[in-house]
Amino acid sequence: MDEAQRTPHHAVVIDIDREREHWRQRYHGLPRARAMRSFARYWPVLGAAYDVYLNNPRVAREEALQLYLQRDDVLASVLTEDEAGMVFDRAWSRIRDDGAALDPS
Repeated sequence: MDEAQRTPHHAVVIDIDREREHWRQRYHGLPRARAMRSFARYWPVLGAAYDVYLNNPRVAREEALQLYLQRDDVLASVLTEDEAGMVFDRAWSRIRDDGAALDPS
């Protein structure tokens, strides 16, 4: 039996509507929020962090950051790489460290 067969896989569920609402109330404190002018324009950049996590839940932070920085929505934003990294860190912390984004059901 190989490692993949011995390790149980658990589905990861994130309540994305709850996360969107969380960030809607807080995005003003993120880099270049004024330049983005609305939450609708900022959400794709935040959502990219969730997408990276959902598609790669076991990757280390550094690898996840690199995947995030390569996302079209991040590249198309007005954020510098350092600013995008700050946004990623805030979202990644909520997902991985706090576990606040994970749906317990």
